[in-house]
Amino acid sequence: ADKKVVLMIDEVDKSSNNQLFLSFLGMLRNKYLLRNEEEDITFHSVILAGVHDVKSLRLKIGSDEEHKYNSPWNIASDFDVDMSFSREEIETMLDEYVKDKGVKLDKGYFSERLYFYTSGYPFLVSKLCKIIDEKIMIDGDLQWKKEYMDMAVKIILNDDNTNFQSLIKNLENNKELYDFIKMIIVDGESIAYVKSDELINMATMYGILKDENSNCKVSNRIYEQLIYNHMIIKLIRTSNYTVMSQYNYKSKFIKEDGSLDVTKILMKFQEFMKHEYSEKRLAFLEADGRLLFLAFISPIINGTGFAFKEVQGGEEKRFDIVITYNKKMYILELKRWRGEEYHKKGLLQFGEYLEQYGLNQGYLLVFDFRKSKSETGKVDEVNINVGSREKNIVEVYC
Repeated sequence: ADKKVVLMIDEVDKSSNNQLFLSFLGMLRNKYLLRNEEEDITFHSVILAGVHDVKSLRLKIGSDEEHKYNSPWNIASDFDVDMSFSREEIETMLDEYVKDKGVKLDKGYFSERLYFYTSGYPFLVSKLCKIIDEKIMIDGDLQWKKEYMDMAVKIILNDDNTNFQSLIKNLENNKELYDFIKMIIVDGESIAYVKSDELINMATMYGILKDENSNCKVSNRIYEQLIYNHMIIKLIRTSNYTVMSQYNYKSKFIKEDGSLDVTKILMKFQEFMKHEYSEKRLAFLEADGRLLFLAFISPIINGTGFAFKEVQGGEEKRFDIVITYNKKMYILELKRWRGEEYHKKGLLQFGEYLEQYGLNQGYLLVFDFRKSKSETGKVDEVNINVGSREKNIVEVYC
């Protein structure tokens, strides 16, 4: 059989301004076209690897020309193969690991949770498994415990690797992109996925966004949490953190059995808002109130637990925080006041959300920006019936 030779060129972005390299690409292109006419021979395929799509590289075609989006490789074919692992593929990978290491694990549970956090992104799947195997399991331990999953997630979020560095760098290097991603994951804006839009295309190329039911969605929960954490730290650095630390000292909120006193946390945050943020800061609170709360709880749960955020679409743009602390789970919902009708409907939805997690207790923090704030400072409890079960929801208004 005839042998086929494939040429692979890595980091092509770095060579996009090198005229010799561009001439080389042009030569390969000509040879490729002549091959089809049986007038030349060349490689079977040429693979150009880099961050940017080769069809939209910023090339400096002439010595006196500015950078332009252009490509000499206009016969390029799209590579549209989904490289993410499915749940079944993750389970197969775990099968191979079990055979190799001789350990026991619940393959159904771990494949589901790995997919939940990573959406099948190969680097993250492998990294989490590596963390469990090398950093969590004790020598001689032959079984993966279910709590290892959350422990691994907590460790990976504090990992300093080139993948995460690149993700944050791409956000920090483009303020417009940074603000756009903040709109999606903090403000809960529902934005249609239109690939031709420059920002959406850029965020997709960087692996930050994906198309989910024709809407923009952050690629996976690990990336989403990583970006949250980065934005929280930026807020802490630019706000009066010394004042905040007078309110959120960790020991105040830990019960004797080691569990979190979430009601007390919300009431202390309510006090912090009342004393430290006046009407002059209204615009700031409407834009960053959620991040401010995340910054408030960060030192309370760090070291023992972690919080994952879920932004729910719809009219109220619910912002849910799932906290895991000392093997216990707590669910908080943050939302703005949008009227009594929306509030009642939202309570029922929140009760159904608690049911999904098998919890009977939930916590609701309401940002109330009405001019007449009769409810500000209010702490209340309501009971919601979901099917045959009753859910207790603690409400705190700021």
